[in-house]
Amino acid sequence: MRQELLAAREWAHVYTEGGKRYRITARAELVRYDGNDAPHFSITGEVVYLARNGRKVHHGGGAIHEQILRYFPQTEPLVRIHLSDDDGVPLHAYANAGYWAGHTKWNYLDLPQLAKHLRVSETEAREMLDYIAQYWGELDNVTTPEQAWRDACAVHGLPYRWKAEANQAIALLNRVKQEV
Repeated sequence: MRQELLAAREWAHVYTEGGKRYRITARAELVRYDGNDAPHFSITGEVVYLARNGRKVHHGGGAIHEQILRYFPQTEPLVRIHLSDDDGVPLHAYANAGYWAGHTKWNYLDLPQLAKHLRVSETEAREMLDYIAQYWGELDNVTTPEQAWRDACAVHGLPYRWKAEANQAIALLNRVKQEV
């Protein structure tokens, strides 16, 4: 699969824990993959144990955001929008909001997860649920949860907020234009 790397940055830090030395590396990217409408943000990390004999032993990695934030707090804007598009819109924003809101047959309301997904407070998520109940009524095959959530997010100004968050994250990255 071809990808186009638009911006990236890497941070590294060596630390000691339990008498052992480790190196944590965090890599943030704004990348577009073939077939995707828009580029998306990603920030992942890798922890390597630095053995006394010079060997480097993989200790862990992936979306280790708590560890990344511990050593690189300046990456918080990037961690916040991990897997969001270049406008800051969360992955499958409206469909997943409907899922976490319990508007599907597969899940019940999970208010903390809904708020986390939309990057709002639980109070604001509850206000959005109330808005949907009041203005969209019964959701069905014609009036889908995705339509209702797209509207609720727009009314609550989330696309503007998300875009501001994306701009803040982009400012932390180094611009590159590279096809891989």
